[in-house]
Amino acid sequence: MNNKPLVIILLLLFLLSCKQEQAKQKKPIVVDTITAQTKAAVLDIKSPTPSLSRLDSIERTNNKSVLESGDQVTKAYVHLNDGGDSIIRLNANIRIDHRIFGYAQPDTQSKRLFLFSIFTDDVENNPFDLPLGAYYETSAMEAKKLKYINTTGNFVKAMFIDANNNPGRTLYFEKKWIEIE
Repeated sequence: MNNKPLVIILLLLFLLSCKQEQAKQKKPIVVDTITAQTKAAVLDIKSPTPSLSRLDSIERTNNKSVLESGDQVTKAYVHLNDGGDSIIRLNANIRIDHRIFGYAQPDTQSKRLFLFSIFTDDVENNPFDLPLGAYYETSAMEAKKLKYINTTGNFVKAMFIDANNNPGRTLYFEKKWIEIE
């Protein structure tokens, strides 16, 4: 029995099926630009927003972290009772966030003068150019002090005292960040 014709037919069928598969893979891709433009218009696709500046990025990231911490944040404190010295202190804990600004007026929209923060990108080289500086905690203030004066609405009024013990600028902290004892 001669199987040659059968083998030849099977071989031809196999080759034809391979060529058809190759032809399917080599189909040119045609883009319907009118449809793509219509879809973009319908979806109202806008150009990407400009990237944030470095300081805006720091601000957004660090504020988000503090907000997500809820009540689990480090607060500054001041001792007024039993002969307390009325010096505002903050002892940083690397595991608990804090970011406390001192303002020129009792208003969070007024000029920022001072910052306590746990975040290196807030403190290192004072990137926000705060006139009274940026610090991790009070022990890093190099003999400078913050003296409690009084409470004004939702703010604590304080005096920045320089390393020579000379009273300097008045500044305001949001009361929610200062524990008065």
